[in-house]
Amino acid sequence: MESNAYKKLLNNTLIFAIGNLGSKGITLLLVPLYTFHLTQTEYGLVDLFQVTITLLVPIVSLSIFEAVLRFVMDDEDVSAVFTNCLFITSISSLIILLLSTIFFSIGFMRDFLPYIAIIIILQLFYSLYTQFVRGLGMVGLFAISGLLMSLVVLIMNLLFIVWLELGVIGYLVSMILGLFTSLIYININVNSLKYINLSSISINLNKRLLKYSLPLMPNTLMWWIINASSRFFILLFAGTSYNGLFATASKIPSILSLFNTIFFKAWELSAIEEYDSKNKKNIYSNIFNYYQQFLFIVLASILLFLKTIFEFLIGKDFYDAWIYVPFLLIGVLFSSFSSFLGTNYIASKETKGVFKTSIIGGTTSLVLNIITIPLLGVIGASISSMISFMVMTIIRLYDTKKYIVIEYNYKKIFLNFGLIFLQVIILYLNLERSLEYTLNLIIFSFLLINNKEIIKGILSFTSKKIKK
Repeated sequence: MESNAYKKLLNNTLIFAIGNLGSKGITLLLVPLYTFHLTQTEYGLVDLFQVTITLLVPIVSLSIFEAVLRFVMDDEDVSAVFTNCLFITSISSLIILLLSTIFFSIGFMRDFLPYIAIIIILQLFYSLYTQFVRGLGMVGLFAISGLLMSLVVLIMNLLFIVWLELGVIGYLVSMILGLFTSLIYININVNSLKYINLSSISINLNKRLLKYSLPLMPNTLMWWIINASSRFFILLFAGTSYNGLFATASKIPSILSLFNTIFFKAWELSAIEEYDSKNKKNIYSNIFNYYQQFLFIVLASILLFLKTIFEFLIGKDFYDAWIYVPFLLIGVLFSSFSSFLGTNYIASKETKGVFKTSIIGGTTSLVLNIITIPLLGVIGASISSMISFMVMTIIRLYDTKKYIVIEYNYKKIFLNFGLIFLQVIILYLNLERSLEYTLNLIIFSFLLINNKEIIKGILSFTSKKIKK
């Protein structure tokens, strides 16, 4: 039934919210720990290792962990799918070991390389196992494993960095223990050995799995180009201090990004489950139209209090960074729409569309950064991000119609955009603060009226939960 699909999506979203918010909370606790107990050089290395590992994992794993989720949910032979994905992951791990041995022998990053290699290998298996349990419908285990890993990393950081003062090595060892502990926990709860059947290793199945996963491999790199490459251009054309302002501005849109991360982990499961159902058009359409209303309300709320947030929560030296936030926020909004449409490729197993549209988005971002940052300064990076995600959204809007036709409430969406841009204009006019706030509050009220359906839905859900 259609109502069951909505309930399942909501329940999964709540579970992922608990897991994500808990992990994010622990991650925030780690920031002052690193800044107080690591030197600037050490913290720079830690950040470099984090980014490098994030980029390398999808490449060296051939993104096979994406395939295990999709194929397990497709009611295929679960044992065969898991075994073949495990086989490919094991081959990738052996290649990592071989390459790290070669680099170590020539003296490349000899102090850190063994630890990084172990982290990458553990991350390969962690990604595979967490996606596997998601595919099995064990979303609670997925959320808890992420929380457990973050908690172990926090405790080990206190031990190795604060108490034993091991610096970067302490961070790397903490990551190893966090990943290893979480993997053990997953294995105990899912009993993965029962899903391993070496006789099921098949060249044909491997080809099908890789045909699905390989187009997803550059996806992380392209999203990184759109989100992070602008910082290198800012360093080149504007300088380090402006890069600090842009980094500060980027923290605010991360509030909206957090909602997206939580929602899309749940929606991806529902999109796959409902893809072959008779009601999929209604379900996809209703979910999108409700979610876009929710996003516009969150975005408008942030804009309403944007300058206040910078006055009271951000240092005086960084106050001017608010100027870059509005376009970054709208960029995250388009990113959300693009991700929603991207699930249509995942659900239909036509992942080439993800590759094609991500390449276009990444290329657009690079070209626009080269043009806009020298001409407009740092705000050019914000505009570049917004336009790049808008281009991806428009292309996916038309390209995914061959998989599913979603009925969009264009009137409501365009009115929402109009109200958001009015808020942005008022912010940039730098009016007297009380007048500025009053005007934006009036616009915000109109936006709430335009999106009254989602508000009624939230109030109805909350009242039912309270009565229970």
